[in-house]
Amino acid sequence: MSSLNEIAENALLQRQRLPEAFGAEAVRPSYDGLGLVNVPALVLQLLAPATLLDKAVSVPPVNPALLDCPEVTAAFKRVLEQGPINHVVLLLIDAMGYDQINGVMATGDLPGLSQMVQNPANFFMPLTSVYPSTTTTALTSVATASTPQTHGIMGTVNRMPEMGSLVNLISFGPAVGSKSYTPQQLNPDTLLPVPNIYQPLEAEGVVCEQINFYAFENSSISRFTTANSTAKFISYRTPATAFATLRERLLSKPSDGSLKSFTYCYVDTLDAVGHRDGPLTPNYQAELAALDFSLNRELFQGLKGRSDLLLFVVADHGQRTVDPQKVAWLHEHPELTRLFVAPMGGERRVAYLYLKAGTLETARRYIDSHFGEHFLTLSKVEALEMGLFGLPGQAISSQADDRIGDLLMIPRREWITRQFVTATDKGPIGRDGVHGGLSRAEMLIPLLMARF
Repeated sequence: MSSLNEIAENALLQRQRLPEAFGAEAVRPSYDGLGLVNVPALVLQLLAPATLLDKAVSVPPVNPALLDCPEVTAAFKRVLEQGPINHVVLLLIDAMGYDQINGVMATGDLPGLSQMVQNPANFFMPLTSVYPSTTTTALTSVATASTPQTHGIMGTVNRMPEMGSLVNLISFGPAVGSKSYTPQQLNPDTLLPVPNIYQPLEAEGVVCEQINFYAFENSSISRFTTANSTAKFISYRTPATAFATLRERLLSKPSDGSLKSFTYCYVDTLDAVGHRDGPLTPNYQAELAALDFSLNRELFQGLKGRSDLLLFVVADHGQRTVDPQKVAWLHEHPELTRLFVAPMGGERRVAYLYLKAGTLETARRYIDSHFGEHFLTLSKVEALEMGLFGLPGQAISSQADDRIGDLLMIPRREWITRQFVTATDKGPIGRDGVHGGLSRAEMLIPLLMARF
């Protein structure tokens, strides 16, 4: 890392430190200018500034000045002030955590990213993910420039009283079972209580597109993150073709300011490899090196000369490795689960417990007694007051209020939580990659801003 990166990293970790009870590695999410959610707010500031003036967005843009490091702030401003910005790209590579890419860059296996990071014309620093540090929550925050407690997508599995069940928001069906809901049962087009960023951009005449994996076209998450917009879906089959498609579309756009555009590009292969094999394993590093080659060939080199472009490269979260010996199996504790009104929701790295009325303190005492060495408990109110899901004092949507759970089980280190409800829940646990928690490996993500 360059000295600027180190300065920014140290200042961010100091600023976002959580109380000692969370563990030494825990990082508080930033929603006030140093987090993932602030990146789309910066896109709006650049392409549709009236949106921020109207306070239609619940978070401010990225603001490194909050770190009180003048050299970092100056580097950030230099990128934005190099000339007019007509076309903005937000490239999100799933699970490309800040710690992970720094580890692989140190080996020399990411020459493209390394060169871009070291280029003084660009800007590179860590940001925090949202909480939970998981894809459904993070992608919704990116699509709406709003916090989890505002948009209400609180993780992979949420209790939704209106559906009478736990809902898996990736499969868009009951968490216990394999079927998906029909739009008549649960309509993705009306799921979110807040608008997405495409709508105000389009209202200002900005042309919006998304380049995404072909199988995600018309998927529920694609629909609820772009509802009521005309953003064109452009499909790809491999990351290399995604970057090549992105390059060709950008080069075809005018550079004279007669048109402004926003392009969102999403790549999920690294996350898939990390979940299967674990982060920083040979397979993970091989996939990251392949992404680096294609990025360098198609974008970093292929867009040279287009000074009116601004490229953001970010991730939704990082990953850490599971220890199969460090699992809290809740079904083995009937004295606890008899207090539940539904099985646990949330993530393996943060369990939402939905409790019978009046049982919160009983449940907390049981968890503290049986799991207290490895898990911290927070009530919903305490989690909100700590700013885990949004800005302090920010209103919570009814959707988020329903879905967070009454009590949270938060692992202090590498532990995870599971509950055996069906046969598939009892599947083998290997040393695969997980995310959703507050550790720096999960929470720190890269922000690369590149000009060409």
